[in-house]
Amino acid sequence: MESFLTEIQIRVLNLRKKGHTQEEIAHVMGTSRANISMVEKRARENIEKAKNTLNIYNDIIAPSKIKVEKGTDVFNIPNVIFSKSDEEEIHVNYSSLQIMEFINQNAKRYIKNRMVVEPFIITILQNGEIYVHDFEEEKAKN
Repeated sequence: MESFLTEIQIRVLNLRKKGHTQEEIAHVMGTSRANISMVEKRARENIEKAKNTLNIYNDIIAPSKIKVEKGTDVFNIPNVIFSKSDEEEIHVNYSSLQIMEFINQNAKRYIKNRMVVEPFIITILQNGEIYVHDFEEEKAKN
């Protein structure tokens, strides 16, 4: 399968996941720890670029976007998502509780004491996945 990662990067990441130190990996691969460090760093950068690319693509194909306004009670967000997804005939893959957990993890900086303090965008994909985007970044793109 084609990837943004080289075979060496994949091997290093797999070994790191198994708990090996960079020094141990360097010894096994016959190179320096500094080289392994650079390989790992570039692998993580490539992964981040791939994630960003997917986010851009998902944003392009997203059939539905919701602007969550300042002053919105966080507890109302799941209902807003379900209403919008029903309009678009999209089955959201999450329960209300899961959406609340998702919002808590991915939109913390926009929320204080249950209230939205800065607007943000929720994107609903055709496959039912949801994503959080910064409103100002979204506005700048359009």
